[in-house]
Amino acid sequence: MKSCPYCGKEYTDDVTNCSIDGESLRGINPQHLIPGEPIDEALPDKSAPYLTFPDYQWSAKDAWKCLGMISVLTLMTGLILGIIIFALHPSASAWQSWKTNGYYYCLKSILSYAALLLPTVFFARTKTFATFASGFGLDCKISNYAWFGVTVALIIRCHGHFYGWGNISSYDMISFKNTASFDRYFFLVPLVLLAPFFEEVVARGFLYKAFRGSYSMEICMALIVALTIITHWPQCHHSPSATVDLSVLTVVQCYLREKSVSLWDCILSHFAFNASLLGVATLK
Repeated sequence: MKSCPYCGKEYTDDVTNCSIDGESLRGINPQHLIPGEPIDEALPDKSAPYLTFPDYQWSAKDAWKCLGMISVLTLMTGLILGIIIFALHPSASAWQSWKTNGYYYCLKSILSYAALLLPTVFFARTKTFATFASGFGLDCKISNYAWFGVTVALIIRCHGHFYGWGNISSYDMISFKNTASFDRYFFLVPLVLLAPFFEEVVARGFLYKAFRGSYSMEICMALIVALTIITHWPQCHHSPSATVDLSVLTVVQCYLREKSVSLWDCILSHFAFNASLLGVATLK
């Protein structure tokens, strides 16, 4: 007998894939059966059909489902925030002041990254913090590959500043430079702290690894590059150089994830790239 690791449905030995979800069936080793014990006892628990990490291996199906859920939650988060703010301050001037407020921007960023993280953890099926840290490579120390990533990130930042998109900046930096009050520093929190951690957890920690469970390394890198261009469209739309630079950085970070078990290598490279924008901005 065979059973589906997802839904637990039973099949005969000549069936290879589940008719419901198409996944490969897992056979029951007769040597593990106790004489006189019903076969049903050896099958997966019907009340808990989903395996958790690390027994469950991520696949491209999980990555696509996660991206779909992230898209829905991102739209819902933006809509809900807009409704709440408009209800509190219906005037256009008040809405504009909320948009240019560092505290609001930081809060909005936290909620946006939560909309990224929650589906990721759900589809990763990491039921405990220990399995989450292990599966995403957060329980490992920084390796020597990290310094290669940092070096490339700084080279790309310098190239982007002097050759092609030096006049293009992020909303975070523009708001930081144009705000005089203390809340200006809250514009830097998403750029320097939140983005390097949460974006790497989602993109390299889960999505790349999930795609890698089904596709070749080249295809996985191409998919993550496409995702990066979409999520950084304001910069890429105005500068072909930005598209090339961000694509190269993404490939390097995927390479780090491929070679190192530690996600901190990718996080440190991302941090160096974003934080260096502060130094570059002073040169303008």
